[in-house]
Amino acid sequence: MTSALLPSEFFWSAVIKFALAVFCGGLIGVDRQLRGKPAGIRICIVLVLTTTFMADLGSEITKGSGDPSRVLGAIITGIGFLGGGVIFAQGGRVQGMTTATLIWALAAIGTSIGLGYRYSAVAMTLLLMAVVFLTDWAEARFPGLRPELEPGSRDPQE
Repeated sequence: MTSALLPSEFFWSAVIKFALAVFCGGLIGVDRQLRGKPAGIRICIVLVLTTTFMADLGSEITKGSGDPSRVLGAIITGIGFLGGGVIFAQGGRVQGMTTATLIWALAAIGTSIGLGYRYSAVAMTLLLMAVVFLTDWAEARFPGLRPELEPGSRDPQE
């Protein structure tokens, strides 16, 4: 009777995955928050955490009786819709591409954690951070890499 009150093995596995999701999303989110970019710490953590949960739950409920790739397909579809919603054109310029690709990458990290590929998720997080830092360094060093901004316009790299 008391075993019914104790958390299952799935619960403890999920807690570990959730902690890693908060770490990975938080690492990327803190960087974006400090730079004053859209999709800061809160959004990054929530996105990685929820995709982790959806992938983990989908994998768990389809164990032995279903196709977990259907859950993956649903996550990809939903994230594509979300990412598409942040892209817009204004004054002949397309904006929101960096945020949209970030949403895609965060979902991939969360899905990887949820499906049990923790090392891949950490590697992707660190690689994503390295790309951001190296791109910023290169754009600062070589001004021709970054498009000029019109007076009063927002940075298209947001």
